Order: sequence, then C-alpha cells, then structure tokens
Amino acid sequence: MSKRVIYIVGVVIIALLAIIAVQQYMLYQTKQYSPESTAQYTSSDVNIKVTYSRPSKKGREIFGDLVPFGKRWRTGANEPTVIEVSRDIVFGEDQRLPAGKYSLITIPDASSWTVIFNSQIPDWGTDYFPESDIVNVTARLENLPDVVELFTIDFTEDNGTPALILAWDHTKVTVPFSVL
Repeated sequence: MSKRVIYIVGVVIIALLAIIAVQQYMLYQTKQYSPESTAQYTSSDVNIKVTYSRPSKKGREIFGDLVPFGKRWRTGANEPTVIEVSRDIVFGEDQRLPAGKYSLITIPDASSWTVIFNSQIPDWGTDYFPESDIVNVTARLENLPDVVELFTIDFTEDNGTPALILAWDHTKVTVPFSVL
C-alpha cells in the first residue's frame, strides 16, 4: 500500500472514532436529565420488562402542553420505550400481544389514552412506523392529587388482574392485561 492510501485510511478511522465519541458524549448528556430505568412484572405465567427514560416535570405543564393531546408521544425520553413480553398477553377481550419485543407509543388525550405496541424498535424514540402497529388499546386515565415528578412506568395487580401503569404530573394511566 502506498503512503497516501495509508494516510487516507488513518484519517477516515480517526474521523469515525471522533464521531462515535461525540455521539456517546451527547447520549450521556441527555441521560443525565432523563435517566434510564426499568420496570418489571414477574409471575409464574409471564415476565415483562420495560426499559425507558424518565423525563422530569420541572414545573412545566406536561399533558396538553409539553406533550400535546391527540399527538403521538414516544412515552418517555431519548430512545424508544421498549417492552419485552415472555408470553402472549391480552388487553381487553381480544387485543392479543404475542410474546416478543415492542416499542411502546402513546397518544394522550384529556380523558383517555391510546397505548400502541409497535414491532419496530427504532434507534431514536421520535421515529415511528404506523404500519408495524400490533396492538392499539384505549386506556383509562386517573387524575392524581399529588405530582409525580419523574415519568414512571410500573405494574400493579387489582383483584388478581395485572396492569401496566404510566404516571407523570397529575396523570395516571392504567392498562389492564391478562396472560394467555
């Protein structure tokens, strides 16, 4: 190889390493403000894991303002919120979500939310592929008396029925499901 080719290859490698370093630094900076978290539900029938980033309220008006009503929201911050289900689960009477890994997207509204499970998991949370929606569920909304400062995803059980919970600001969304 000539010295010129070696020089060009070296410059390209250094440039790629610099780009990767800048991307990693920017990712680190965004995670400082919206830390990554995991919510898990485990029973004898199913294991569910949700990985998401937790933005803060910071005195802002959240739903209807920062997160507009009637518009798709990535349901968290940074990368897409990802839910992994070990067995098929069902929402309502017939909304079957097969075992697998999905991005979780929501469309908040003042009285209810649409919760979407999408088979595409893009690199960044704002990317969306509607043709890959697997399940769309309407979820009930509850107004909370106290503020939830950090966006939170959790699980609960009510009379033996498990539910996915999304909470932030004065809003709590409950999405009950059953295991097949």
